Amino acid sequence: MKLKKIIALTLAAIFILSAVLGCDSNSADNQSDSEISVIEPNNQNIERAEQFVMALINGDYATAAESFDETMSEALGVDELKKAWEDMIKVAGESIDYIEVEAEAHDEYDIYNIVSYHENSGINSRIVFSQDNLIAGLFFTFVDIDSSHAGQVVHTDSVTPAEGVDGYSDTPVIIGEGTDYPLNGILSVPDNKNIEKFPAVVLVHGSGPQDMNSTVFGISVFKNIADYLVLNNVAVLRYDKRTLAHGQKFIAEFGDEVTVWEETIEDAILAKELLLQNEQIDPERIYVLGHSLGGMLAPRIVSEGGFAGGIIMAGSPRSLLDIIYDQNMYLIPLMDINDDERDELYKQVEEAREIYFTLPEVYILEMDAHPAADYLLETDKPFLILHGDKDFQVYTEADFNLYKEITSGRSNFEFRLYDNLNHLFTISTMENPTTEDYIAGSSVSYKPLADIVEWLNG
Repeated sequence: MKLKKIIALTLAAIFILSAVLGCDSNSADNQSDSEISVIEPNNQNIERAEQFVMALINGDYATAAESFDETMSEALGVDELKKAWEDMIKVAGESIDYIEVEAEAHDEYDIYNIVSYHENSGINSRIVFSQDNLIAGLFFTFVDIDSSHAGQVVHTDSVTPAEGVDGYSDTPVIIGEGTDYPLNGILSVPDNKNIEKFPAVVLVHGSGPQDMNSTVFGISVFKNIADYLVLNNVAVLRYDKRTLAHGQKFIAEFGDEVTVWEETIEDAILAKELLLQNEQIDPERIYVLGHSLGGMLAPRIVSEGGFAGGIIMAGSPRSLLDIIYDQNMYLIPLMDINDDERDELYKQVEEAREIYFTLPEVYILEMDAHPAADYLLETDKPFLILHGDKDFQVYTEADFNLYKEITSGRSNFEFRLYDNLNHLFTISTMENPTTEDYIAGSSVSYKPLADIVEWLNG
């Protein structure tokens, strides 16, 4: 096994550490090319779908599997179906109720989503029926359910707006217009006639080329955040990252001399300048919300950009080099390899650390010369620091608790730790999480989003 294999796996698969530089690319939303339309439910198939889910809830897997077509029966036997459902129940808890969500029509099949309401979360059973009215496809995903909404499934497109909010407007904008690196963005502003000026947040990406929705493993992290906040009287500005929009040009200009200033910080400050030109935005309440690497840089961005404060989601005050090292050390024991191969990988990781894990030396050294701790200790601006306890990319003890230690006794820092949420703040499904924990189509949990709204309004 070559050294570059494990390092490449870690950098490509892990959100915080994906490659610093990238190429010109279109949006990474991974939308399906097939036409989808919402349809009136086929009552017979709705009944079949309900009966299928109820059979799973009741543990009658043989009856449930009778609804499969021939291909599904070969691919997913009774034992496999039982294991798949019971793995979901381990996280979601015992069933309480279920809700029909929606139906979709495709050329040759229909899809029915049945959400079962459980003690800890919801399970969306996405059931595909063929023209023969047999189940030809089945997908389970976790969804958040807000108990205060009497069983309503909380996707970001079904958030109950705050009082006075009558929807919102999305306006295309250009970050850094007139510079060498203009970026497409969207400014989302609430429609609320009772509020003259709104607080605003600038969303700052993690590592690597990312679109304005911060789409990672099929999860639109920033789109989820924006949709929730804007319906709660917070304006949100998000934009394509420079390394996505101008990858080739960016590499040609900076090459191995690139730093986080050119990659991330400068554009966040330009985003704030754009917000200052908008009469709907309160100029005294413009905040940074940084996720992953963006969270690591948030204290510096607040200081150098004159923001009102910062929100750190899944960040770290440690050196990026130490985080890459720890991630490798976490993943190696989980790999299906023999002891000799594992020992060799440990040795190679130690050697790779000496050469900055193939990242540009200037990139690492410039970050280390601006440690987050320095900015945290000197600031009197408010910060909210959020972390999921199933995050395998940054860690509760090494990172979240280090923020607490650095800022001990400081009243301008608040902390929130969430049970069973991962690095993307979606519900974790694994005892020892890896990137398989990121299930496409999952939504960011409402819990940290509600805490952000409360903090901003506090």
